[in-house]
Amino acid sequence: MDRAKHIGAATEALAVFQRSCGTVDEHAIADLICDLGLLADERGIDFLSEAQRGMKHWFVERQAHPEGNLGLSAIVEIKITPTR
Repeated sequence: MDRAKHIGAATEALAVFQRSCGTVDEHAIADLICDLGLLADERGIDFLSEAQRGMKHWFVERQAHPEGNLGLSAIVEIKITPTR
């Protein structure tokens, strides 16, 4: 895993998204996640499962040892409680 390469790719993707919809830095990642959810709905993809899997990957990569041993794994649960 080349962490710098992955961060660079995410930075480029976020910049394209921000230019496209005009969102500010403070909310850009949350807005992108929201729009990815809408895209998943449109394509018939289970967004919560994908978000859950992505968060597991993030956690494992964040905890990765410098020598390449990923070490820890994670269980991620997403709970959505509608408010009125």
